[in-house]
Amino acid sequence: MGKELARTRRHGLRSILALALSSVSHLALSAPAHAQIAPSEAAATIEYDIPAQDLSAALIAFAARSDMQILFSQADVEGLRSSSVRGRFTPRNALAEIVAGSGLRARADVDGVIRIERARPQSTANGDDASVADDLVVTGTRIRGEGPIGANVIVLDRAAIEDTGRTSVQDVVQTLPQNFAGSQNEATQEGTLNARSNFTFGSTVDLRGLGADATLTLVNGRRLAPAGAGNFIDISTIPLSAVERIEVLADGASATYGADAVGGVVNIILNGNFEGAESALRYGGATQGGAEDFGASHLTGFNWSSGHLTAGYDYRRRGEVDILERDFTATADFRPWGGSNFERINSNPGNITRIGATTVSLAIPRGQDGTSLSEANLISGAPNFGNINRDAWLLPRQESHAIFLSAAQEFSPHFEMFADLVAADRRSYSERENLGANLIVPESNAYRQLNNLFLGQGDLTIAYHFGADLGPVITTTKTQAFSLITGGAFNFDNDWRLEGSISLARSEETVDTLNYFDSPTIAPFLASNNLATAFNPFADGSNTNAAVLEAIAFDQTSFSRGITTNFTLKADGPLWRIWGGLIRAAVGAERREETFRFSRFEIHNSGTTVSPTAAPGERVVEALFAELSLPLISEDNHVPLVRNFDLSLSARRESASDYGDEITPRVGMLWELTQGLALRASWGRSFKGPLFQDMLGGVGLSYLTATAAQDPLADNGSTGVLAIAGSNRDLKPERAESWTAGIEVQPSWAPGLRASATYFNIAFEDRVAAPGSPFVILANPAGFESIVFRDPDLAFINSYLALGTPTGTLPADGIEVIIDRRRVNLSSQNVTGLDLSAVYAHDLPLGELTWSGAVSILFDHELTITPGGVPVRALNTLNGPVDLRGRVGANWRNGIWNIGLSANYLDNYTDNVSIPARPIDEFITYDMRAALDWRGEDGGAQIALSVQNLLDEDPPFVNNSTGYAYDASNASPLGRVITLELRQRW
Repeated sequence: MGKELARTRRHGLRSILALALSSVSHLALSAPAHAQIAPSEAAATIEYDIPAQDLSAALIAFAARSDMQILFSQADVEGLRSSSVRGRFTPRNALAEIVAGSGLRARADVDGVIRIERARPQSTANGDDASVADDLVVTGTRIRGEGPIGANVIVLDRAAIEDTGRTSVQDVVQTLPQNFAGSQNEATQEGTLNARSNFTFGSTVDLRGLGADATLTLVNGRRLAPAGAGNFIDISTIPLSAVERIEVLADGASATYGADAVGGVVNIILNGNFEGAESALRYGGATQGGAEDFGASHLTGFNWSSGHLTAGYDYRRRGEVDILERDFTATADFRPWGGSNFERINSNPGNITRIGATTVSLAIPRGQDGTSLSEANLISGAPNFGNINRDAWLLPRQESHAIFLSAAQEFSPHFEMFADLVAADRRSYSERENLGANLIVPESNAYRQLNNLFLGQGDLTIAYHFGADLGPVITTTKTQAFSLITGGAFNFDNDWRLEGSISLARSEETVDTLNYFDSPTIAPFLASNNLATAFNPFADGSNTNAAVLEAIAFDQTSFSRGITTNFTLKADGPLWRIWGGLIRAAVGAERREETFRFSRFEIHNSGTTVSPTAAPGERVVEALFAELSLPLISEDNHVPLVRNFDLSLSARRESASDYGDEITPRVGMLWELTQGLALRASWGRSFKGPLFQDMLGGVGLSYLTATAAQDPLADNGSTGVLAIAGSNRDLKPERAESWTAGIEVQPSWAPGLRASATYFNIAFEDRVAAPGSPFVILANPAGFESIVFRDPDLAFINSYLALGTPTGTLPADGIEVIIDRRRVNLSSQNVTGLDLSAVYAHDLPLGELTWSGAVSILFDHELTITPGGVPVRALNTLNGPVDLRGRVGANWRNGIWNIGLSANYLDNYTDNVSIPARPIDEFITYDMRAALDWRGEDGGAQIALSVQNLLDEDPPFVNNSTGYAYDASNASPLGRVITLELRQRW
């Protein structure tokens, strides 16, 4: 096999000899040792003028211009074309640009020769390979220059990020089929299966729908501090303008990163090597109304021969979306769509449901103030209904500021230091509907006496809503987060590298909520016989003294702070040569200190201040880790059907202060049968301690009333429910075992085509999770026998009431069912599925056309509450993950124009809460982006128009008892969103 060797020094003779060698030599080259261009060479900028051409010619031109030695196989580059490189670039960036999209990567050998080779097979359905490896950030491995052997890695580089047309990190991540949106995001802040404690409308990543705490989110390979009362990483505080690429390791990685990386790893890599300056302005919004989006950012970078400095600022303001701006949320009466009427009799004006012990249905009439009402005016058998979300917003108003700094300095050929900082401040404002209650109005009530209503017949029970009296519940939030890493590295002459670093991540959240209905305070005002101090429940609207209204409302403030400090010492480098190449290893130690505090205060107008929840927590984790990369067979060994066979072995031992010790191993295998055809597999175990909030947070009790439609076992048309949710101090650690098997195809007969398929299997034991909403449990009781207690006796009820004071009003039916929804160690949770991806890029007379596709298929997604219990299937159910999700697209570019069209697909599934169950239609949307780009490293501009949901499709109808006729876990309520963005490079 011919090898091309391009080496140019200042003497022309060497150039001629190098080119002559390239045509005749057959060289056996040892395994690469250092996955980078030397820092001193990489940092300096050089003027390049290399047109798009055959890749081999472009590489030779690059070698000549950069004064570097490059080795490549003619077979690897045959039929491939390069991208053009014009302007001032660092050699690293110029080489990355030349080989972008080719499926090749650059690696430096021990003697400094840059080797161009096929990238380790990895899925890149949404973006190109990372063509030049990074010194500090290699997702899925601790060894420089090595990809994670046996793993499925999805890469979104900067071009792919821009091609999505999305304007935030969380929106970009939502385009990944492997991500489940039903965990914490601003549209699922309340009421969905996994959106726990997302008080500040943050956003997270949830691979496979296992929960956000099963996905480890990193920035530059380092941990962030948790948000949302300590149970998820808020990626909305990371400015998109500072992101170079996003890498998703869709595989268990606890042996590499620690015991939290169970479902996978998302590594957000910042642009620390930017050269020049670039400013951006953005404006957009939803055509159905709301979500007005304005953004501005600026990024500046300086490179010099021995280092770099990059700084950036990002601003974003996004307007609210009111429920009245969407047809599918403007009313809770879904009968026009063939659904149910979820408007509630807890309304204003209200409904008298009992007179003494007698059940009645008497609607209080509209158009009166509750002072001149008679029994004859009451309307029998035609109750008032109210929209439970009338004053609510679908999405909050948000505003954020973020800064980004990255610096590195080489002090000698052997020693360098680095530092990265990201800091953000995000504020939000939101409104949601106030509460309803079943009011007990005694005969002494001044307004009841004034109207002479059923005097002498006992208490009246009135189904009432406080929205007209108290207004909406208003929530304002403040999130402040920063992440700092600093460290140094010493490069030995034998290519070993010793690196030490300290990282500090901090997240603080403050949430102020106003106008809560204070249910325990209402009784004396309902009993008052003085019109000035009595509450009037008989009016259409509000006709109660303002002082009374102030007395029956309370405010709440919650505060959380998470701090994560990480000390890491790592060494990696080559060991010795074996038959297939050079063994490389990494060893190291870590110490992670985590502190968490959560507190909540209620400020009542009576002057009482209570703190129902205060949860401080501390944890120290010490770890030792080791990793080996074993190239057992290479193409130079001439073994039939084995071009390369690589094995990786890694293990991590962790010792935690509050949950003990555990060893998490991993094995990865890559078998390249022939050029362009490879098989891979991985196996690993994971271990994870319970979250602070799960163990130390509060316990909440609430009274609920389930209708006969929600509880098939209701014996009198409705069911009184006492629901318990919150923390559990008796939780145990989680353990998991996962394995994957995949195939990678890059055929020589179709240059530019890359495809992969990956089967995955994740099995949890003692998985910590919440069982689900009370209404889902009542409608589907199988598997929940251990947490649902029907017809409890008084002693059993009192044992739960001792945990706290329930919110809401005691149901008219009393407590007929207790549902204990506290976090529990589920005995098992199993997820299996298949990831498919493909990219095909080919030249056209007027540019390059790239086809791409990514599909995630789930075969099983179920959990079992108790050992031997009936598995509960979450797959294809309301608020759960769906079995098929995909994104396919085409993109054409010619160096100036860049036009792309993508389709997003969500398979049909089932509304399992409705009785009988209802189908939910598939959801298909299209995204479009067109950009005119004159940017180069020496300046220029880009103007881009992006349209999400091009055809303005509403989400599929869901007969949802929340009053929103769609599934917020699987669909966006925005509709068509148009964004115009201008970028100027200076």
